[in-house]
Amino acid sequence: MNNDFFNKKNILALTTSFISILIGLIYLAIVFALDFRGPISPPPSEALIAVVVF
Repeated sequence: MNNDFFNKKNILALTTSFISILIGLIYLAIVFALDFRGPISPPPSEALIAVVVF
């Protein structure tokens, strides 16, 4: 193995890329879980009247 590969700059680049990929995968999992629940339905009209009164 080449010792030049394991210098501080390459370790930092690999660490940040791993963290970036991990954040992207977590984001995709959250979006998939929220999208799996189905379409969002609007609130009933009775709920909107209470907001207008105040």
